[in-house]
Amino acid sequence: MDDVTRQIITRRRFLQLTAVSAVAVACGPSAGGSSSPSSGGSAPAGGSAPAGGSGGAPSGGAVTGTINVSYPDEAGLKPKYVEQAAAALKAQFSGADVKIDLQKVGDDDFYTKLLLALDSGTGPDVFHVGGSSIGELADASYIEPLDNYISQWADWSQYPDSVRSGVTYKGSVWAIPYGLDMRWLYYRKDDLQKAGLPADWQPANVQGILDAATAVKNANEANVLPYALYAGPAGSSGTADHAFVPLLWAYGGELQDSSGKWIGDSPATKKVMAYYQKAYNGLSPKEILTSTKPWTAMREKLGNGQLALLFEGGWVYGGWASANKAATEQNIGYVLHPTESGGPSFTIGGPGTCWYISSKSANKQGAWEFIKAMNTAEIVGKLNAEDPHPVARKDAADVAEFKASKYNVDATAALEKAKFVPPDPGYSKVIEAIQKATARVAAGELGPDDAAKRYTDDLTQALGADKVTSQ
Repeated sequence: MDDVTRQIITRRRFLQLTAVSAVAVACGPSAGGSSSPSSGGSAPAGGSAPAGGSGGAPSGGAVTGTINVSYPDEAGLKPKYVEQAAAALKAQFSGADVKIDLQKVGDDDFYTKLLLALDSGTGPDVFHVGGSSIGELADASYIEPLDNYISQWADWSQYPDSVRSGVTYKGSVWAIPYGLDMRWLYYRKDDLQKAGLPADWQPANVQGILDAATAVKNANEANVLPYALYAGPAGSSGTADHAFVPLLWAYGGELQDSSGKWIGDSPATKKVMAYYQKAYNGLSPKEILTSTKPWTAMREKLGNGQLALLFEGGWVYGGWASANKAATEQNIGYVLHPTESGGPSFTIGGPGTCWYISSKSANKQGAWEFIKAMNTAEIVGKLNAEDPHPVARKDAADVAEFKASKYNVDATAALEKAKFVPPDPGYSKVIEAIQKATARVAAGELGPDDAAKRYTDDLTQALGADKVTSQ
């Protein structure tokens, strides 16, 4: 069992555990002294927190005591800003202290550990994980709704409606983002030119990606992979967000229908599976199916010219630019994802990594003050200049360091054409079904039609027949 598969199983176990806890909360007494995850006024599991329903309403008074902050950072870009925010908070409130728990681990590892801590009631006051977890964390009553806090925070007006909606679930805001997610179809200008394609290459449609990869393959460039398409459990969430989902949307499909049911077998799903079959017929390396964290190798290969095409997060550009800014600007191009007919092209947006308050925090007001200090226009602008993401708050785009980068400006503009994955807690199970389906096609076990049907079966088994449909 590889590390990613083990993480998925562990994550599933904790989500099952939260479901059990949720039932206990729903069935138990609502005494004020309850030690359940819903104490502190957060939404009961499966329910909706009323607007402004936070039990930790802002006091407006002095903040005292310790605020425990926990976050992961392998790249090392955030610590100085976290320290800066902590210092600002302590300067403002002399009776407050901030205890920082920096974990130099990946997001998946951190999230697994966080779930354990939250379930046991020993989690931090404020923490930092992906916005895609909002639904499941809220339904498990692990996080505090922020409606009362933002209602008294003037800076909330700097967050566009699209950003607000990205962190809203069942009518409440649950997290504060700082850098937004978006993705590009990256390509190596030098590799494509050697294959007879222009440096300003733009795919005419989805098939154009495979055509370019085929041209690179036929050029027989030494040590150059034509294309990397994530598939299977080893690809983790990238199998969905950086491969299956953009292809599904490109072919006119959707993840859910208008009633909220997850769509399994459909004409678009079959086309995605057929695309996978073509990609894994000599264009995309099958090592992606078995390698641990294959994205690490694929990102590195595109950065050094050993991979021609890759749809990946906008944030990875920063790593290439940090290593060699001039070579990155010269050799790495980026375009929006094409559709079956060519346009309008799009990107996949998301709230990125966000700051949350634990529903069990004993110092919710202090946690909120830290979040405010961490999300000033200056910090948001400078942090996203170093770790390239579009900024969550509009005024941060005016920070000199941020607007000095053409890439940052381009990435921010790309969000005007973004589609967003719904913050449904069932999405984690959908990702697992996507991983199984893509692995079957990539490994040659099933053809496109059969894989699409099995995808429906997996969704039904994971989510229930009442939550799945075919088209």
